[in-house]
Amino acid sequence: MRRRRRVSHERPSHERWLISYADFITLMFTFFAALYALSSTDTKKMEQFSGSLKQAFKVIDEPVPLYEDRNKAVIEDLRKVITDISGMSVKSAPRGIVLTFSDAALFPSGSADIKQEASGVLEKLAKTVKATPGRITIEGHTDNVPIAGGKYASNWELSTARAASILHFFVGKDLDPNRFSIAGYAEYRPLMSNDTEEGRAKNRRVEMIVSQ
Repeated sequence: MRRRRRVSHERPSHERWLISYADFITLMFTFFAALYALSSTDTKKMEQFSGSLKQAFKVIDEPVPLYEDRNKAVIEDLRKVITDISGMSVKSAPRGIVLTFSDAALFPSGSADIKQEASGVLEKLAKTVKATPGRITIEGHTDNVPIAGGKYASNWELSTARAASILHFFVGKDLDPNRFSIAGYAEYRPLMSNDTEEGRAKNRRVEMIVSQ
């Protein structure tokens, strides 16, 4: 004898969304309650708690020199080193301490070999930079005059090779290689217009940025 299947006459529930909605309201209430608790924190109690932690762990509050003050001191030290060399300058910028070397002060025309007379200054500079914390980026720049023949195929190769020469010099003076990175920008980040010889001379440079 066959059994008859029970036919369910229950209607599907269309009110399940109420459960999710109730959960959402509960979460929102908890969130705003937490915000209120944070906003009403007793500042004095927090200071007392912080003081207790410092005392427990023997933390000593010492005045830390301001970033600008440290920069000024480093810049003065660097200026003393390069003061007698034309074509070198140092300044503070948003990206750090920027040392600028004209190509003529460091390299023969079209070359990435450091001049012998520049080695003494770079050696003194290495001592100051070694004692200065921070990352160091060395950037090579040229003017827009194309290279005709020679060792380098274009200004890209020349600008990068010059940055690499300065890098190898400093690493050879026991500076940590992990602090350094290099870049060659060819003529694409000029300081002045390349329409004049004066502008082109300004654009042929190496910049060393110490980012603290």
